Amino acid sequence: MNDLERITSGFSLLPMVEAVALSGSRTCMINDSDSDYDIYVYSSEPVPPERREEILSGIFPSVSISCSPFEEGDEAAGEDGSVYDLMYRSLEWTEREVDDVWRKHNARLGYTTCFIHNISTSEILFDRNGWFSALQAETHGNYPETLRERIIGKNLSIIDGEGKATFMIQAALAWKRCDIVSMNHRLAAILASVFDIIFAYSRILHPGEKKLMEYAHLLCGKLPENFDEDIRNAIESIGDENYVPALEKLVSDLRAFLD
Repeated sequence: MNDLERITSGFSLLPMVEAVALSGSRTCMINDSDSDYDIYVYSSEPVPPERREEILSGIFPSVSISCSPFEEGDEAAGEDGSVYDLMYRSLEWTEREVDDVWRKHNARLGYTTCFIHNISTSEILFDRNGWFSALQAETHGNYPETLRERIIGKNLSIIDGEGKATFMIQAALAWKRCDIVSMNHRLAAILASVFDIIFAYSRILHPGEKKLMEYAHLLCGKLPENFDEDIRNAIESIGDENYVPALEKLVSDLRAFLD
């Protein structure tokens, strides 16, 4: 067995583990030799860290337990240099996330359908009772129109809607204060909402935070005019007098695209 099969075999023996899936860069259209193996373990109750260490240390020479900064997770490195990131999700939390976004159509600010994309594109390694297969089949369905409309509406509104705390107003204040860190922060928030809108417009599940320009061109049938140039100019303008005008151009072209 290879390392991936050994991981799957080890966790499948634990009665609380319902499914094991490979996702992330390795199962996406755009990956490279630097992509880690992102493995998700879905369980009805938490898998004790000592059991995780027991399984992984029997396979890998280097193991770090509970080291993930995002989800509860471990990291292991193979003798060939391959890195395996293991993340642990409860069935209850997973169902709640799918229910909130995919079934109830609740939009978020940026990255709304990233988790749905993660589920949808996973490669199933173990599925004790078919729970994960059923969840995956559901996320392969037609993109909900209500969700699409809400993602576009919510994110566009926070970018430059009628409120007094929109991202554009905050960006202008950051420039006025000569606060370069805040300028960067506001631009990052604007771009997150822009890409959330772009993927929703094309009824495409959001692929995550990496290689978004490549994914936009690969997956979206249509993009705003000057899209690449607008994004590049906005990023390069941080800290200079073109900052606010560059953001205004990016948002103006986005709105023209949506009209």
